[in-house]
Amino acid sequence: MAINITFSSLTIGHSYSRNDLTALWGYEGRQAISRGVVTPANSKAIILFVTKEKQKSSTPYVDYISDNFLYWEGEEKGLNNNRIINADYYNHPIHLFYRYKHHTDFIYMGEIRLEQHIARTDKPFEFVFNTVLQDEVRTDMVSEPVYNYQERETEKQSLRLSRVGQGKYRVDLLDVWGSCAITDVKVPEILKASHIKPWKDSSNLERLDPFNGLILTPTLDTLFDKGFISFENNGHILMAKELESFSKKLNLSADLKLRKHFDSNNQYLEYHRDIIFLDRYKAPGI
Repeated sequence: MAINITFSSLTIGHSYSRNDLTALWGYEGRQAISRGVVTPANSKAIILFVTKEKQKSSTPYVDYISDNFLYWEGEEKGLNNNRIINADYYNHPIHLFYRYKHHTDFIYMGEIRLEQHIARTDKPFEFVFNTVLQDEVRTDMVSEPVYNYQERETEKQSLRLSRVGQGKYRVDLLDVWGSCAITDVKVPEILKASHIKPWKDSSNLERLDPFNGLILTPTLDTLFDKGFISFENNGHILMAKELESFSKKLNLSADLKLRKHFDSNNQYLEYHRDIIFLDRYKAPGI
């Protein structure tokens, strides 16, 4: 049976095993598609097989999907990194098969697009892919365009994604904090990356500054974004009086604080306290 790499018979959102794909494409054995990156000789396609929760014996790459973006660590060495980086230029489509746990079938996610890559010298390259390619979705995600910015296209891309706490900006924040800045929760796909000084009020340099951001769990992120909580320069939490009767239900207490202290955060925290915080004083009795 001849090798015939085709995706027309696959359904986005449906699950497929490597054995299913081996039979569909005409390979003699599943070894041909056993790697994380498959680049068939008779096709322009680049195929990614991504597993979030890997076997303990596997290389501990950190790969996950958050808000329709795939964060994927590439190979430490090899030509596949370059091929993925240049995929759009050479019109080589990238197709994603994703699963949450090893030894389960993959979900076919369809064609994805590389948004950014972060070159590393001490660890694998990091890639950010958009898994939703409809233009109307992409436009809706960035409701406020970047004006009068004449730098390189890659920097404009960084600004666009930083607007919604994605891309390299999110990666940089995770490099700084490693997990939730308060609770130390280490589940990256549920954590939110947001600016301390709001994006709309920041300069372009501030918009890309990882010290103008926090990684938080969804509830804490919402409270911070809406100004119901803030932080002193030493990291201690401030809470609006409106939260006094709900503090226990929200798992809030006066003992909460940022796990780390960086002097570079201070100017942004001061802005947040002075401009965004709804009540400058901690509610009594909390």
